[in-house]
Amino acid sequence: MKICGFQKMTMLDYPGKVACTVFTGGCNFRCPFCHNALLVTEVDECVLWDENEIIEYLYKRKGIIDGVCITGGEPLLQKDIAQFCQKLRELGLLIKL
Repeated sequence: MKICGFQKMTMLDYPGKVACTVFTGGCNFRCPFCHNALLVTEVDECVLWDENEIIEYLYKRKGIIDGVCITGGEPLLQKDIAQFCQKLRELGLLIKL
């Protein structure tokens, strides 16, 4: 997965839940109102997060973090999004895509 950003805690992105947010890079649209435009136009320049590092962070916070919001760019362009979501589900986390 091309993870270009990780917010370790949010109480806004998943209403009623304590969550974190994963930002993926790349998108096949160029919406003029996009609030994450840099994740579309500057993907090659972004610092990538290690997926295993994020999973480890979430594992250590089981019972504290309720869910994960996955946004972008366009997360469904990631070839291994299903496997990433499966890892999150195995941790018992809710997923907001």
